[in-house]
Amino acid sequence: MSAMGFDLDVSVDRAWAEFQRRLGDHISIMVDGDVLAVESSTGDFDPADGAAPCVQFLVWDENTVRCEVPSNDFLHPRYRLEDADEQKLIGLGWNPPSENLDDPNNSPAFCVDKAQNWADQLAAMTVAAFRDVFGVQHPAFLSSDLTGNEQTPDFDPSVVESTELPTLDPTAAYMPNDIDHLKELVTLALLPMLGTLPERDSDGDIPIRVGSTVMFVGPLSESMDVQLFSPLVQDISNRTRAAEVIADLNRKWSRIKFVLIDDRLSVFLEVAGSPFVPKQLTDTCAALTSFLRTVDDEFAARVGGDLFFANKSGDSSSLQPDLTAEDLPPELETLLHLDLDVAEDLDAVADVCGRDRDLILQLLHISNEWQIQLRSQAVDAHSRGDAEEAAGYEDQVGGWELMVDRLRGALRLVVLPNSRTETPAKPQPEQMGLFADPLQQSLFDDPS
Repeated sequence: MSAMGFDLDVSVDRAWAEFQRRLGDHISIMVDGDVLAVESSTGDFDPADGAAPCVQFLVWDENTVRCEVPSNDFLHPRYRLEDADEQKLIGLGWNPPSENLDDPNNSPAFCVDKAQNWADQLAAMTVAAFRDVFGVQHPAFLSSDLTGNEQTPDFDPSVVESTELPTLDPTAAYMPNDIDHLKELVTLALLPMLGTLPERDSDGDIPIRVGSTVMFVGPLSESMDVQLFSPLVQDISNRTRAAEVIADLNRKWSRIKFVLIDDRLSVFLEVAGSPFVPKQLTDTCAALTSFLRTVDDEFAARVGGDLFFANKSGDSSSLQPDLTAEDLPPELETLLHLDLDVAEDLDAVADVCGRDRDLILQLLHISNEWQIQLRSQAVDAHSRGDAEEAAGYEDQVGGWELMVDRLRGALRLVVLPNSRTETPAKPQPEQMGLFADPLQQSLFDDPS
């Protein structure tokens, strides 16, 4: 138990328990044709390259629920399942993927069919998949998309908003139980500084954009300490000259460790993680941020290399392409100008895109780029203490999040054209609670 009167592990367990209860309730009220997708809210990757970890539910034949988890054929490479992960899913109750028509389950995804009165069990399986297989730390990191009948209410997987998460005492000392507990403490410590729930990359670090750089914050490998790390300059041609510059930097910024490895210059800082004091981390982030704001093209030239995060065009002013309204395809402009009610009609969104799967994927990629760029600018404004500017960026992020949700729904509608208008063929009698119709289309099937 912490000094401030709450136990972080207990808080997280309660959040998952509440999410499980609400998900079970929602599955039980879904009707024929409803498709609910619950997925991990991820960072900067192109959905055209694969899916984020997710669990999908399709209700058909009045009270049958098909529940699927994507296999490696559909997951983004970042989230590829190991053999042990696949065995966990099978142990939880999903049938393994198979396209053999002689198999009871011919789905290319992990799949199970249950009567709707098994909703609580499906919800429990879902929580176990997200926590134990995909490593999602909190329901606040999940998002959802519901298509089908307008009468079915939306499902919000976020049991709590980021502002409602436990607040750490900045000067209190917390003893983490393990690395995962330390990651939770780091996340909660950064909340007041970032103003938003931070996301983690595939290495478990939190990336924070600062000017022309990115600061990565996360537990140091094989220890209970926290490391702040940022790659600065690459392709350094004159190591002797670079060493002289680094010596000057070490004298001027004595708290920061500058390291030259091969042709790359990076910086490191460490913070004690056991005990963990939130203010030590945020103060160290502020110190490193002050330096990182000085890193630009002129800095890279002085070291004799190129900025690590310079984009392909050579413009280092943004980690993402410098998007402008002129970059928007006409279909995306049309969607932005539609009335809200119309824009939420997935048929209308699909029609604007000509029901062209490739075009929808292109618009989805652009929308994600806008969302990532604006979120980075919001974080940057927060770190500068400009709350008004940060709020403006966050409002825009919300608009693009809605656009991404609509395009994903339209994509699902185009790829699965029968999901809203037709129910699948009547299943064979249920045996052992599993569905055994080899002709049933998977939610992850690609009709093309």
